Amino acid sequence: MKYESAWPIVGSETAVLVPARFVDGEVLPLQREEVLRLGVTRKAILDQAPAAAAKVLAGLKPDYVRDKNQVIQYAVLASESPLTASAVLAPGFTELFADTLGPDLLIAIPNRFRILVFPRDTRASQGLSDVVFAEYQSSSYPVSREVFALKKGKLIAIGRYR
Repeated sequence: MKYESAWPIVGSETAVLVPARFVDGEVLPLQREEVLRLGVTRKAILDQAPAAAAKVLAGLKPDYVRDKNQVIQYAVLASESPLTASAVLAPGFTELFADTLGPDLLIAIPNRFRILVFPRDTRASQGLSDVVFAEYQSSSYPVSREVFALKKGKLIAIGRYR
Protein backbone atom coordinates (compact mmCIF):
# COMPACT_ATOMS: atom_id res chain seq x y z
CA MET A 1 0.00 0.00 0.00
CA LYS A 2 1.14 3.56 -0.64
CA TYR A 3 0.98 6.18 2.11
CA GLU A 4 1.52 9.91 2.03
CA SER A 5 3.44 9.87 5.32
CA ALA A 6 5.70 6.89 5.96
CA TRP A 7 9.18 6.06 7.20
CA PRO A 8 11.34 3.23 5.91
CA ILE A 9 12.30 0.27 8.04
CA VAL A 10 16.02 -0.49 7.88
CA GLY A 11 16.67 -3.43 5.56
CA SER A 12 13.09 -3.67 4.32
CA GLU A 13 12.22 -3.91 0.65
CA THR A 14 8.58 -2.91 1.08
CA ALA A 15 7.51 -2.43 4.70
CA VAL A 16 7.30 1.06 6.19
CA LEU A 17 6.18 2.62 9.45
CA VAL A 18 3.05 4.68 8.95
CA PRO A 19 1.93 7.32 11.45
CA ALA A 20 -1.78 6.93 12.02
CA ARG A 21 -4.67 7.90 14.24
CA PHE A 22 -7.12 5.41 15.73
CA VAL A 23 -10.63 6.83 15.36
CA ASP A 24 -13.86 4.94 16.08
CA GLY A 25 -12.12 1.57 15.80
CA GLU A 26 -10.47 2.41 12.50
CA VAL A 27 -6.81 3.03 11.70
CA LEU A 28 -6.47 6.22 9.69
CA PRO A 29 -3.02 6.87 8.21
CA LEU A 30 -2.01 10.51 8.52
CA GLN A 31 -2.44 12.41 5.31
CA ARG A 32 0.14 14.93 4.17
CA GLU A 33 -2.32 17.82 4.52
CA GLU A 34 -3.10 16.76 8.12
CA VAL A 35 0.59 16.71 8.98
CA LEU A 36 1.03 20.20 7.54
CA ARG A 37 -2.20 21.63 8.99
CA LEU A 38 -1.65 20.22 12.49
CA GLY A 39 2.09 20.84 12.53
CA VAL A 40 2.73 17.23 13.50
CA THR A 41 6.42 16.41 13.56
CA ARG A 42 8.17 13.10 13.28
CA LYS A 43 9.71 13.73 16.71
CA ALA A 44 6.27 14.22 18.30
CA ILE A 45 5.00 11.02 16.75
CA LEU A 46 8.08 9.07 17.83
CA ASP A 47 7.74 10.47 21.35
CA GLN A 48 4.10 9.33 21.64
CA ALA A 49 4.27 6.03 19.75
CA PRO A 50 6.00 3.90 22.43
CA ALA A 51 3.32 4.61 25.03
CA ALA A 52 0.56 3.86 22.53
CA ALA A 53 2.26 0.61 21.50
CA ALA A 54 2.70 -0.35 25.18
CA LYS A 55 -1.07 -0.04 25.69
CA VAL A 56 -1.65 -2.37 22.76
CA LEU A 57 0.92 -4.87 24.05
CA ALA A 58 -0.63 -4.82 27.53
CA GLY A 59 -3.89 -6.05 26.01
CA LEU A 60 -2.29 -9.06 24.30
CA LYS A 61 -1.51 -12.46 25.78
CA PRO A 62 1.09 -14.66 24.08
CA ASP A 63 -0.08 -18.07 22.96
CA TYR A 64 2.92 -20.42 23.04
CA VAL A 65 3.19 -23.20 20.48
CA ARG A 66 5.03 -26.28 21.68
CA ASP A 67 6.52 -29.30 19.93
CA LYS A 68 5.71 -32.93 20.75
CA ASN A 69 8.11 -32.75 23.73
CA GLN A 70 6.29 -29.68 25.07
CA VAL A 71 9.25 -27.41 24.29
CA ILE A 72 8.14 -23.91 23.30
CA GLN A 73 8.84 -23.28 19.61
CA TYR A 74 7.34 -19.83 19.13
CA ALA A 75 4.69 -17.41 20.37
CA VAL A 76 1.67 -15.90 18.67
CA LEU A 77 0.14 -12.56 19.59
CA ALA A 78 -3.25 -12.15 17.97
CA SER A 79 -6.35 -10.09 18.47
CA GLU A 80 -9.19 -8.47 16.57
CA SER A 81 -7.65 -5.03 17.12
CA PRO A 82 -6.22 -3.46 13.97
CA LEU A 83 -3.49 -2.04 16.21
CA THR A 84 -2.08 -5.46 17.12
CA ALA A 85 0.92 -5.20 14.77
CA SER A 86 2.04 -1.98 16.47
CA ALA A 87 2.76 -3.91 19.69
CA VAL A 88 6.21 -4.87 18.35
CA LEU A 89 7.25 -1.24 18.84
CA ALA A 90 6.36 -1.24 22.54
CA PRO A 91 9.08 -0.80 25.11
CA GLY A 92 9.46 -4.14 26.82
CA PHE A 93 8.39 -6.23 23.82
CA THR A 94 11.55 -8.35 23.84
CA GLU A 95 11.51 -8.60 27.65
CA LEU A 96 8.04 -10.17 27.46
CA PHE A 97 9.62 -13.19 25.75
CA ALA A 98 13.05 -13.28 27.42
CA ASP A 99 12.18 -16.12 29.83
CA THR A 100 10.47 -18.29 27.21
CA LEU A 101 12.10 -17.58 23.84
CA GLY A 102 15.29 -15.86 24.88
CA PRO A 103 16.48 -12.29 24.40
CA ASP A 104 17.26 -12.51 20.67
CA LEU A 105 14.04 -12.75 18.65
CA LEU A 106 12.80 -12.98 15.10
CA ILE A 107 9.40 -11.48 14.33
CA ALA A 108 6.92 -12.06 11.52
CA ILE A 109 3.93 -9.75 11.07
CA PRO A 110 1.82 -11.14 8.23
CA ASN A 111 -1.15 -8.85 8.92
CA ARG A 112 -2.43 -6.20 11.32
CA PHE A 113 -3.96 -8.78 13.62
CA ARG A 114 -1.17 -11.33 14.10
CA ILE A 115 2.46 -11.38 15.24
CA LEU A 116 4.64 -14.49 15.34
CA VAL A 117 7.68 -14.38 17.63
CA PHE A 118 10.53 -16.88 17.31
CA PRO A 119 13.77 -17.53 19.16
CA ARG A 120 16.56 -16.53 16.80
CA ASP A 121 18.65 -19.65 17.43
CA THR A 122 16.08 -22.16 16.13
CA ARG A 123 14.65 -23.05 12.74
CA ALA A 124 11.05 -22.48 13.86
CA SER A 125 10.70 -19.29 11.80
CA GLN A 126 11.72 -21.13 8.62
CA GLY A 127 9.22 -23.92 9.20
CA LEU A 128 6.34 -21.47 9.17
CA SER A 129 7.21 -19.67 5.96
CA ASP A 130 4.14 -21.07 4.15
CA VAL A 131 1.87 -19.99 7.02
CA VAL A 132 3.25 -16.45 7.10
CA PHE A 133 3.05 -16.16 3.32
CA ALA A 134 -0.54 -17.47 3.23
CA GLU A 135 -1.68 -15.17 6.04
CA TYR A 136 -0.09 -12.21 4.29
CA GLN A 137 -1.62 -13.06 0.91
CA SER A 138 -5.11 -13.75 2.26
CA SER A 139 -5.41 -10.67 4.48
CA SER A 140 -7.35 -7.53 3.67
CA TYR A 141 -4.77 -5.77 5.86
CA PRO A 142 -1.38 -7.33 5.06
CA VAL A 143 1.71 -6.00 6.80
CA SER A 144 4.80 -7.80 5.53
CA ARG A 145 6.32 -11.03 4.24
CA GLU A 146 9.60 -10.04 5.82
CA VAL A 147 11.30 -11.33 8.96
CA PHE A 148 12.29 -8.69 11.49
CA ALA A 149 14.56 -8.31 14.48
CA LEU A 150 14.47 -5.62 17.15
CA LYS A 151 17.72 -3.77 17.77
CA LYS A 152 17.60 -1.23 20.59
CA GLY A 153 13.83 -0.93 20.13
CA LYS A 154 14.04 -0.40 16.37
CA LEU A 155 12.52 -2.79 13.86
CA ILE A 156 15.00 -4.09 11.27
CA ALA A 157 14.15 -6.36 8.34
CA ILE A 158 16.61 -9.23 8.05
CA GLY A 159 14.95 -11.55 5.52
CA ARG A 160 11.85 -12.31 3.49
CA TYR A 161 9.48 -15.24 3.12
CA ARG A 162 9.33 -16.35 -0.54
